[in-house]
Amino acid sequence: MIKSYQDILKAVQSANRKKTISIAMADDSSVLEAIKAIDEKGIAHAVLVGDSERIKAIAREVNYHITDDMIVHATDDADIAFKAVEQIRIGRADILMKGHISTPVLMKAVLDRETGLRKGSVLSHVAVAEIPTYPKMLITSDGGINIAPDMEAKKAILENMVDVCRKLEIDQPKICALCPIEKVNPKIQETVDAAELQQLAEAGEFGNIILEGPMAMDVALSAEAARKKGIDSRIAGDTDAILVPNITSGNATIKILMYLANAKVGGLVVGAKVPIILLSRSDKPEEKFNSMILAILVAD
Repeated sequence: MIKSYQDILKAVQSANRKKTISIAMADDSSVLEAIKAIDEKGIAHAVLVGDSERIKAIAREVNYHITDDMIVHATDDADIAFKAVEQIRIGRADILMKGHISTPVLMKAVLDRETGLRKGSVLSHVAVAEIPTYPKMLITSDGGINIAPDMEAKKAILENMVDVCRKLEIDQPKICALCPIEKVNPKIQETVDAAELQQLAEAGEFGNIILEGPMAMDVALSAEAARKKGIDSRIAGDTDAILVPNITSGNATIKILMYLANAKVGGLVVGAKVPIILLSRSDKPEEKFNSMILAILVAD
């Protein structure tokens, strides 16, 4: 099982399969610094989509040697998004990455029914955290795409998350369907959904996983909390992944881990034909690097 981002880096290096990342609006110093670091590790290189002169100027500023054949020139935002996605469709790139472009513009190109990267019905964000006080990596979804998923969307989000677990060499993912309590309460819809998801998991709908819910966070992370509450759990204190009920709880969970628990975090949008790296302007260089090596691991 992969337990750290260092393990992920070793895995992608040992695989010896250099990937290509298509970067939409690559005229950004932090993005070019991140891809430079990846390129120097020998695990990926880039197709840089955007204004060629601006890209070249910023590449010089960060001391990143690029060649003309790495650049796809475009200046209009929509055209940049289209051409970045096109690099995937024509087989020139394996991963899509957001550069300086706005997320809605890029995702519109991704979701285009004729020229986009649709695979299933639901795209979702998966975050992977390496936490100093937890014995293994903790996966959370969806804190970035689906605002308030219904039951069908939750099943798709779960399937996407399980796919990432497999890439992290987790043979039987232990998954918590997160709720504020451990009992079904019809007034709290996530408890109803969690109980149904557990039934479906026990019937084998999601493959070889253990899913328990409804389950509060303290039980998911602590066998002692489960004991004190009188809860018989197969995953308490050994949870691999948390299926959150909505985007707010997922987003908050990851940011609390980052800012208060010193967690190393990376994240991807999955469910499309290729992994998509959606970086925030507030992301640190380490988070960009983590997301990129995670995408390389997950990419087919």
